[in-house]
Amino acid sequence: MKVLVDIGNTRIKWAVDEGKALKVGAAIDHQQVDFIKDLKQAWQHLSSPDMLAVSSVSNKQVTERLIALAELLWPNVFVITAKSTEQGFSVTNAYPQANKLGIDRWLGLIALQHYYPGNSCVVDCGTAITLDVLNQRGQHLGGLISPGLQLMQRSLFVGAENLSQVEQTFTVGLADFTEAAIYSGTLYSASGLIEKSIAELCKRCETIVLTGGDAKILSQHLNFQVVIEPDFILKGLAIYSTGRVK
Repeated sequence: MKVLVDIGNTRIKWAVDEGKALKVGAAIDHQQVDFIKDLKQAWQHLSSPDMLAVSSVSNKQVTERLIALAELLWPNVFVITAKSTEQGFSVTNAYPQANKLGIDRWLGLIALQHYYPGNSCVVDCGTAITLDVLNQRGQHLGGLISPGLQLMQRSLFVGAENLSQVEQTFTVGLADFTEAAIYSGTLYSASGLIEKSIAELCKRCETIVLTGGDAKILSQHLNFQVVIEPDFILKGLAIYSTGRVK
């Protein structure tokens, strides 16, 4: 048994891998002071895993605290930390400095090649929106990075006077009060970015995968068909972990 952990910019996503469908646990906000307490409560009743596989784009301290908890709960666990490489799992990295590609993006490409081989694209709709394209030979053609919905909204709240923080959802369209106008404006910005990028940079894409916390809401505002894969990075990590044995 393996425990797979994807530490994003805001949340910790995790799952148990027993060789079948992943059993995904509840995500935990690691920006909260007591996130380790919440994680311990979620993990303390699990059977001891053989491996802990970690992917992290967060700060080093969060990762170290999580691994320390795992080693306390499961003293014999074998820990691996995923790294981006020039090539692996039938994918070729487009970055000249392969390790500069975010590990979440690399794992998304690995999952994309495994589950949807061919000309395809993966869009991760989280704190940041990332878009990466693969061709039919498994070559990464490069990607894009933009602020995600929540980050766009927070930047307006922080950077402009008299703008309120958006705390709820609203009907999308022309608005007659500020919170709804910000909600619709950022949603159109994000969905417009994805649509224009696909139209101009991924014309031959046969499959477009959306993952991340805002994948569902953004998919409702795109004018083409997508596949929604909520746990795609964890699926990529599961594949990656098969090539890293004790």
